[in-house]
Amino acid sequence: MYKKDLQLLLTKDNFPNFFLLYGGDNFQIELYADFIKKKYLADESLKVYFEEYNFAKASDFLALGSLFSEKKLLELKLNKKPNTKELKALIELCQKNQDNFLILELYDENSKQNELEKIFTHNFARFFQISNPKEAIELLEIKAKNLGIQCTQNALFTLFESFDENLYLAAAELNKFEGLELDEKKIKEYCYSLDTGSFEHFFEKLLKKEHLKTELEKILDHSNEIAFLNFLLHNFFRLFKIALYAKIHGRVDFKEILAYVPPPKIAQSLNFMAFSLKIEQYKEIFNLLLTTEYELKTNSKLSKKEFLICELLKLVRILKG
Repeated sequence: MYKKDLQLLLTKDNFPNFFLLYGGDNFQIELYADFIKKKYLADESLKVYFEEYNFAKASDFLALGSLFSEKKLLELKLNKKPNTKELKALIELCQKNQDNFLILELYDENSKQNELEKIFTHNFARFFQISNPKEAIELLEIKAKNLGIQCTQNALFTLFESFDENLYLAAAELNKFEGLELDEKKIKEYCYSLDTGSFEHFFEKLLKKEHLKTELEKILDHSNEIAFLNFLLHNFFRLFKIALYAKIHGRVDFKEILAYVPPPKIAQSLNFMAFSLKIEQYKEIFNLLLTTEYELKTNSKLSKKEFLICELLKLVRILKG
């Protein structure tokens, strides 16, 4: 099913107790996973992230009884399809016990998961990247309502625009205003876009291995840590695509790589940054940033700003080779 079908299903009482969310938009997957969890109202939950996945642990959680809970939710956040036999076994545990719940969030935007759709029968939703600002504002309205934020469409458009129409970053910024009123003035005063010249300046200095403590502290004082990491991932992945395309084809075609042709000076800068790193360095960078994001999301005892600064110092060492 698609988003509209899922929205309709969420208004009904009998929501299926196992469900698949996947596609090309991480924000929508996370947003609707939260809505589904509210439908389940589980007493106990087990969240399994990416490489953490272990079938025996996941299966035991659903299969074994508990003195402390009747309704149990298994939430799998994965970036590759699980073993078919194992997944069928987990779904069977839900089919046999309606107090067992399973959500699979698959963050793989490159393919249609025909086999997974068959396994989940009709209990799945596929998401696509937003196609226009109107759709983005509608999703931000849903997020704002969920957070108890009173705001206008103009305010949300200002927020979306200030983050260069990056839906994930704009939505992350909304978390700052939970339970409050939000207008355009507050957005301009309190929202710090990572797409401003300040961030571009920071990213360029990062690639040049220059001293960046002042810029980093300024950004972290005004932005969400996860949004900042996602922006770093986005920028490094853009450079990686350029470098990998050139390695395969022996040339750079920005229209094919990025779906647009940047101005000559920007294209020259992107080329310089992309080829300043080796493929192995890109691998280390992605591993570091994803591990850092995982820690920030799962370790509630972290001093987030200090931890992030330490991890970015590791990133600088990787860049220096």
